[in-house]
Amino acid sequence: MKVCQIMAGDEEGGLEKHFVEMSNGLLDYVDQVVVIGHEKYRQRFLPRVHFISLDLSCSRRNLFMLFHLIKILRQEAPDVIHAQANKAVDILNSIRKFVPGFKVGTVHGKKKNLAMYTGMHTVIGVSKGAVFGFKHPDVRVVYNGIPSSSDNAYSRKTLVERFSLNPALHITLSVGRLVHVKAFDNLINAWQPEFGHLLIVGDGSEKIKLERLIQQRGLTGLVVLGGFCTDVRQMMSAADLLVFSSHREGFSYVLAEALLSRLPVLSTRVPGAEELLPEHFLVKVNDIDELSQSLRRVLANLPETVRLQSYLFDWASQTLTLQNMLSATAAIYRDLLERG
Repeated sequence: MKVCQIMAGDEEGGLEKHFVEMSNGLLDYVDQVVVIGHEKYRQRFLPRVHFISLDLSCSRRNLFMLFHLIKILRQEAPDVIHAQANKAVDILNSIRKFVPGFKVGTVHGKKKNLAMYTGMHTVIGVSKGAVFGFKHPDVRVVYNGIPSSSDNAYSRKTLVERFSLNPALHITLSVGRLVHVKAFDNLINAWQPEFGHLLIVGDGSEKIKLERLIQQRGLTGLVVLGGFCTDVRQMMSAADLLVFSSHREGFSYVLAEALLSRLPVLSTRVPGAEELLPEHFLVKVNDIDELSQSLRRVLANLPETVRLQSYLFDWASQTLTLQNMLSATAAIYRDLLERG
């Protein structure tokens, strides 16, 4: 079986991580893997992955780009073309009649308009919430999977010294790009001094805005912007809680990493978290008061929080693995080929 993976973006985040890990990992499940994406990602793929550089970050109706993509796909003639996220799916949908192979599209986030997916043979959601209500004859759910980690977990002392924290206080972790959709401003507005430390790991366009908000609320030293870090999973072992304040998500890799690290989670009602976490640990989106009250309640009794989520940690260890994601995806490909 020959599979082609396509991604249209040129950014850094969960989508890009998924794209690379999926493409590299599928080498153990299919005969050939072809990748079409931005040149910046070339070095992230294993030598056996056939990488073809094509900048799809331009307009999705760029005729020059579409012509080259059609030419590449006809030359490669894959059995399955798998487009990751809306833009890549929209591009593939527009040329689907001119290229061979079964077409698969993955929904990575909750979107109002999924019309471009109607032309796919199969649609995969990274969570049930991502594809909830979407009408299509073949919709599957495959949760994002995390590779096993051989890196040593951080001690509390390491985390405290690295970010100049007070070891006597609770440490709550929040992770993501500093952009509007992650709603870190809501989280900072919900934070109270008695909650202890809030360590926000990530970088982005709202950094200066968030720094000002921290100062205005008198939370300097308690709320820390830790910047972009590649070792978030190692940090989780030294934290007390992970919190999401997002307006929307698909299925967060950070959520999966937390559950695999046995770190309890409090989240807004977004896909992924909403279908996994107990009701007691879900907060209405954009409700700062409820978020603050829930933080107070959870932080006041962390041992009980860990006990109530322990079954979820066990489930994650069996389900939210890279191997499970890859085998489930490859099974979908085989099903398509068998159905003809």
